[in-house]
Amino acid sequence: MLKFYLNRELSIRLGVPLSRWKRWSREFLPPDPLGGLQSGYARQYSMKDAFYVYFAGYLVSAMGFSIPEARQILHDLNGWLKKNILVHYDLAVDPENGSIIDGSRIDLMIIPVQRKTSPAFAYHIRSLIERKSFLEGDITLWQEKFTEQVIKPGELLRTGCYPACPRWVEMSAVVGHFFMQMKSKET
Repeated sequence: MLKFYLNRELSIRLGVPLSRWKRWSREFLPPDPLGGLQSGYARQYSMKDAFYVYFAGYLVSAMGFSIPEARQILHDLNGWLKKNILVHYDLAVDPENGSIIDGSRIDLMIIPVQRKTSPAFAYHIRSLIERKSFLEGDITLWQEKFTEQVIKPGELLRTGCYPACPRWVEMSAVVGHFFMQMKSKET
């Protein structure tokens, strides 16, 4: 059975002020099909919609992107998010640290690129496949194997003589925290 959530419930579960949550949902989701601001219907969110608003809000509040930039990032990553993140509603989340229990780590690098439209980004998504430890004397060494996927490659944007700095998002932590908060109050 599909569960739907209201603004106030999501605001409390995710620890986001209600007014901020409503603003983010107006900015990052299409208009509510049941009505507008004056219709008298409260907007209902699926898990997918709630994650989109939460992730876009994270990009704005924690990563420092503007609202148009966060909107562009959501648009660019929509297919990848549906395929790789939103199909795992029932992920096993460690309640102590919010990480996904299977140990997978997904890092997202957001890189500003030169394009005629602004804002424009390229994305490098790195997923951990395997991690091994080796002991050399008193030192423990780690060997990690990753897969890397590039979405929308382009020439790096330069600010003066320096390249623009990419921003890293540890997607596994963001996703783990979201699902942990959503599950914590259900039982």
